[in-house]
Amino acid sequence: MSKPALRSHATPTWGDLQPDSAGYLHDAAMRRSLAQMGGRAPVEVLEALGALRLAAKQIHDAMERFAEAQGLSESRLRVLTRLYHSSTRQLPLGVLADVLNVTPRTMTDIVDVLERDGLVKRVPDAVDRRSILAAITDSGLARINAMRKEALAAQAAVAKGFTHDQLVQLRHLCLLLVRNLAGNEGS
Repeated sequence: MSKPALRSHATPTWGDLQPDSAGYLHDAAMRRSLAQMGGRAPVEVLEALGALRLAAKQIHDAMERFAEAQGLSESRLRVLTRLYHSSTRQLPLGVLADVLNVTPRTMTDIVDVLERDGLVKRVPDAVDRRSILAAITDSGLARINAMRKEALAAQAAVAKGFTHDQLVQLRHLCLLLVRNLAGNEGS
């Protein structure tokens, strides 16, 4: 008995960015894939969401690389940044877990490492004795301040070539998606 012939499938290379006839970028590999799939969904919606996912992944990967270059994980950098921007430079662990969308147990692990490294300390909450706050230490503040200039330059590089109006429109469109997704949570 012979084996059935397996059709060769080329792995699409996402990020094959090309301008269309109007000069707008599109992902040619994604467009080919969508054309092969067919279906009823508007191609523009699928392409836009695919482009958004690709951009989000690239931003996430760049943030991870930046954090690693600073000797931190992305999650530890996010905790330090949240504490730095908090008016009191401290937040309840539960709030940090919610904001970073992680479980309380995961937040405990993140804070354990930051505390071990002297960047954060746990302090009792004066208002709620049952709650423990994570507070950024002087070493944590110095670490954030030391990387701020580089972080701002890296973030600005992401928007290289964008006009002010394009950035405002990008923000607006992303937040429209957020609002639409939040409205669909109960559906």
